[in-house]
Amino acid sequence: MIRAVIFDMDGVLSDTERLHVQSEERQLSRLGIDPGVLAGGAYMGVSDREFFAAVFREHGVVADVEAAIAEKWKLMSECPDDAIAAVPGALALVERLHRRGVPLAVASSSPRPFIERVLRCLDVLDRFSVVMSGDEVARGKPEPDVFLAVARALGMAPGECVVIEDSRNGMIAARRAGMRCVALVPPGRAGAVRREADVVVSDLARVTDEVLLAG
Repeated sequence: MIRAVIFDMDGVLSDTERLHVQSEERQLSRLGIDPGVLAGGAYMGVSDREFFAAVFREHGVVADVEAAIAEKWKLMSECPDDAIAAVPGALALVERLHRRGVPLAVASSSPRPFIERVLRCLDVLDRFSVVMSGDEVARGKPEPDVFLAVARALGMAPGECVVIEDSRNGMIAARRAGMRCVALVPPGRAGAVRREADVVVSDLARVTDEVLLAG
C-alpha cells in the first residue's frame, strides 16, 4: 500500500529545469562544447559532478569539474526569485495531499540550499516532512540512493512510496529503489519512458489520489 509521495523538484514542483539548462548552455558554449548535448534530456536528473565529468570526458575538454560546479551555482544564484515558478498543478496537488495527511518528501539532484530556496519561493517548504539532496548520498540518480535515503527518513519501506519524476534518470532510480513511479512528461515523450514508469501523465492535474496511492 502506498503511504507517502516523493516529488522530484526541478521540472515537477518548479519550472527551474530551464534555469539549469540556461546556466549550463552558457558554460558549455564558453568551453567550446556544443550546448546541443543537453537536448533530449540524457543528463536530466544526474548530479552536477557526474554531468560535467561526463561531458568534459566525451568532448576531450580538460577543465576543473569542481570549478564548473561552482560557476554554475554562481550563475544560478543570480537568478531572481521571481524567475522561480511552480509547474502548473503542482501546488494544488501538494495542498490536496497535505490536507489528506499524506507524508510528502522532496528528492532532488539540486543542492539543498537551492531546494530550500525554491520551496520557500513556492511557499511549500513546510509541507514536506523530508527534503533530500543528491549531494547527501553516495550516488546520484539513476542510482536509487536518494530515494532509499528518503524512505528511511520517512520511516517507510520503499514499496510504500510513490515517486513523481520528469527525468528518465530519476524514473530509473525510483524503479531501482523498488518504488512506484509516476512520470510527468510531454505527450511526445510518453513512449520513451513508459518502460520506466508505472503511470505516465502530461499534466499534474491528471494525477489523482487514486493514481498516486493505488498499488
